[in-house]
Amino acid sequence: MTSNFSVKKQTLVGLSTALMIIFSQIAIPLPIGVPITLQTFVVIIIAIVLEAELATATMGIYTFLGCLGLPVFSNFSGGLQRVLGPSGGFIMSFMVMAFIIGRASQVGNKFVLWIGVYMGLAAQYMIGAMYLAFIGNMDFSRALTVFYPFLIKDIILAGVAVMIATRIKVRVNKCGIRYV
Repeated sequence: MTSNFSVKKQTLVGLSTALMIIFSQIAIPLPIGVPITLQTFVVIIIAIVLEAELATATMGIYTFLGCLGLPVFSNFSGGLQRVLGPSGGFIMSFMVMAFIIGRASQVGNKFVLWIGVYMGLAAQYMIGAMYLAFIGNMDFSRALTVFYPFLIKDIILAGVAVMIATRIKVRVNKCGIRYV
């Protein structure tokens, strides 16, 4: 059986996973147990530049490494207990978010991309809030209100990430580097 996952694609996924790990360490701890990080910001950039297949693989590997106990999550933490904790829904939602945004990026239309980015962000918050409501034994609306401080930051940073990522993607394409 032959694989469609070339060395170039494997390298891009590896480098993007490293980028995700680095941006996860830029964190401000909060008393609710979920720190403010730049993870969402970098997920958006990776998803736009690498598109659906590679971005989803990147987030899957990132999550898998963390589940194994490697210190890849915020504040150099890792382990299954982290994924099963309050921020676990967000960690697990990165793959869904990357897929949605990556698919929107593949369309090649800026309007579709912007809609996809905010749909991916909405999916992340829905999954994160549902998970927190489940493990915290709380009402879904209460779980959603816990994330209001994050939402404002993420809406703004999503716009910044789109502007940065679209420029990176244009430059990468001008260089003739095709990875899809």
